[in-house]
Amino acid sequence: MKEIFFRRASAATAALTAGVFCCLMWASPCFSSAEADSDGRVFLWSVAGEKGTLYLLGSVHVLRPDAYPLDGRIDRAYEACTRVVFEADGTEAAGDEIQRALRECGVYADDATLKDRISGDTYRLLEGSARTAGIDPARLQRMKPWLCAVTLSGVELGRLGFRPELGIDAHYAARTEKDGKERIFLESARFQVDLLAGMPEERQEELLRQALRELEVIGEKSDALMKAWNSGDADALEAIVNISLDEHPQIKKALFTDRNIRWASRLEKLLDSEGDTLVIVGAGHLVGKDGILSLLRQKGYRPVQH
Repeated sequence: MKEIFFRRASAATAALTAGVFCCLMWASPCFSSAEADSDGRVFLWSVAGEKGTLYLLGSVHVLRPDAYPLDGRIDRAYEACTRVVFEADGTEAAGDEIQRALRECGVYADDATLKDRISGDTYRLLEGSARTAGIDPARLQRMKPWLCAVTLSGVELGRLGFRPELGIDAHYAARTEKDGKERIFLESARFQVDLLAGMPEERQEELLRQALRELEVIGEKSDALMKAWNSGDADALEAIVNISLDEHPQIKKALFTDRNIRWASRLEKLLDSEGDTLVIVGAGHLVGKDGILSLLRQKGYRPVQH
């Protein structure tokens, strides 16, 4: 069981489990992009540069099989592009180096236990979520709070039938490899591990609480989330994502705001490259006043939604 936990944690970390696992890892079987109104919008924007166009696709990192096929506008944007930008390399995240990093950075080396290091209130919330996911809380005791958050989310999503290999990122990563398109990664999987593992212990507990709250939102809002994504409703999606994140502004800053600022600067430079570029990041990174779309607007660009 422990090996399964680490494998699922690695897969979740590949997406930085966007937010933590950020609301955008889920999809309801009731809403497929193929069912969207062809006259409506999708979660895709374009920014025109002097030498090419930058397409920005908000991703859902974990999906069920019946979410495909995707809307034709998304596929056409992919086909028009010579390069594709991802948050991180999923192959790296599944590799031995990241597995070792998870063990070295995410497991207590002394006699400490998770129960000893977090508040009683947080631990009670954790026990309830773990049992819902079919996990004996005792199996999580050696994990530090950040790895427990990633692991529990990955196992629960798997129990509900959501598969990371069906996420939009993974779907287009496989296609780029087959089609020979250039791939660019905004950060490394090791950076993502270090970002979570490097948080102070009290911030790690906050991360865990945010993840537990997010798991509650999955049951309450997953249908509404995917409906917002399929219809390209950025305001509605932002409101749902912020249900858990607004309670934890420091986590939101570390996982979203700071990374968005770095990414927007890199993406702006790609507008000087010849040819079109498709950028695939978690949909939560595009929306809001600190989202990539807003940051590009502040730099004078005018994203157009498709």
